[in-house]
Amino acid sequence: MTAGLLTGSRTRRILSVVSIGAIAACGEDNPAPLEPEVPMEPDTVVTSIRVAPREQTVGVLGTEFAVRAMALNASGDTLYASWSSPGRFEWSSSAPEIATLGTYEHHRTGVPLPLVRTVAEGTATITATSQGLTSSMTVTVWDRARAAWSLSTGPGNVQSSVVIGADGTIYVVTTNHGQGFSVMFALSPGGGVLWTQGLPRTGRSTPAIGDDGTLYVGSWADSGFSGSLVAVGPGGNIRWVLDGLNAVTSSPAIGPDGTIYVAATSAVHAVNPAGEIEWTHDREERVFGASSPALGSDGRIYVGANDGLLYAFDGTDGSLRWTFSTGDVIASSPAIGADGTIYVGSMDGWLYAVNAEGTEAWRVEVDLRRGVSSSPSIGPDGTIYVGGDGVGAIDPAGSVRWHFRGSHVQTTPLLGADGNVYFATPGGVTALDSQGELLWAHGTQGWAGRTPAIGIDGTIIATSHSGTSGDAYEGTVEAFAETELTNGGHDGSPWPTMRGNRANTGRAGG
Repeated sequence: MTAGLLTGSRTRRILSVVSIGAIAACGEDNPAPLEPEVPMEPDTVVTSIRVAPREQTVGVLGTEFAVRAMALNASGDTLYASWSSPGRFEWSSSAPEIATLGTYEHHRTGVPLPLVRTVAEGTATITATSQGLTSSMTVTVWDRARAAWSLSTGPGNVQSSVVIGADGTIYVVTTNHGQGFSVMFALSPGGGVLWTQGLPRTGRSTPAIGDDGTLYVGSWADSGFSGSLVAVGPGGNIRWVLDGLNAVTSSPAIGPDGTIYVAATSAVHAVNPAGEIEWTHDREERVFGASSPALGSDGRIYVGANDGLLYAFDGTDGSLRWTFSTGDVIASSPAIGADGTIYVGSMDGWLYAVNAEGTEAWRVEVDLRRGVSSSPSIGPDGTIYVGGDGVGAIDPAGSVRWHFRGSHVQTTPLLGADGNVYFATPGGVTALDSQGELLWAHGTQGWAGRTPAIGIDGTIIATSHSGTSGDAYEGTVEAFAETELTNGGHDGSPWPTMRGNRANTGRAGG
């Protein structure tokens, strides 16, 4: 939530210039003549102060964010800055009862830096002063969301997204890579632990829930490319494990008849609810990775691949119907519109709209520098939402309706019943209104890199993990309650979240 530093600036020392009078014979009647003061060079004179960010809108009371100031010369170069010379600036708030000032220590240098903390609704002006010059920023505070509850899941990296059962049960999986296993948590809507179940290592595979409440999740072994598909009953018992597959690093899709479709490194399998393989399409090459299968209303299965192709398979026998080529790896999962159009992002930086026949309808640039790993979501009016350089809303004809710029977004935008858009960045969860305007942003206790979910009570549920390389990760599930908004469902949306619905089934039509 802090603005980036200005780039390309140069820092110079401000030189003290001392006037030295000429030495002369002096007396009371003959004082030494004064020579004119040597002027400071223009590029060493502070002519203005700049504060960053220039404005900030906050939707959560208690939010803290850093502010920074720079002293500039007439050319716009930075002479000194608050993060390197904090003692050169004085800070004040016009309304400390709304936004108060404090400090925090820089994590590497230990230098005390200014911090704004929001206290109550209203508007406050934060001012930095140095050498008699000032610059200000405006902070507008709303009470739009609050932390509802949080739960520590203990050691383990939370790599999967949240999935919600028909009764409101919240399911999340944590993975302990060092120990080579995962744990599935079942939580009540209020965050209480109902049960836990140990699993083979699942990684990024988010569970999908069948109509009978069975959860299906993929796994991969510690070494090599072997994996399995695991079925877990709604009470936490393991119903079966289908071994002998290649590694499964994506999520399964579930058809209306209960068939589970899973992509496993070099093959796509159709598995019946009893855990028996109905058919396999083997590509031999290891092309299937992060992209999860999506099931169209016509029974076809669509899967993106590391070779840059979108594959369309016949759901009845696994035969290949067509492929569509993008310019790079497909790391996102396809989304399917009400008219059967398939939307998929590619690491070439484009979002593609593909007709059911396998031809391109249109493409739109999303993030050419870092690619598109965000899976799209689709609103009731057909608007497509996708992450990249922030979040973009694109109409069904391929024109950009709005673009909220910000952090690089790899998660899927989540659509609420009232048209709001929610997405996770590494720092937390952000909420936008239907026009792309910021409603609120809330930090999480750790790194939040998975798509959030909306619980049956309307809370926004996110996962995060903390820890650094070499340390054990610690996972957290957090829920945020909105004070004025009502997001109890996804009414009328054909694909409101990463895998099409709360149950993560990955199929068109729910």
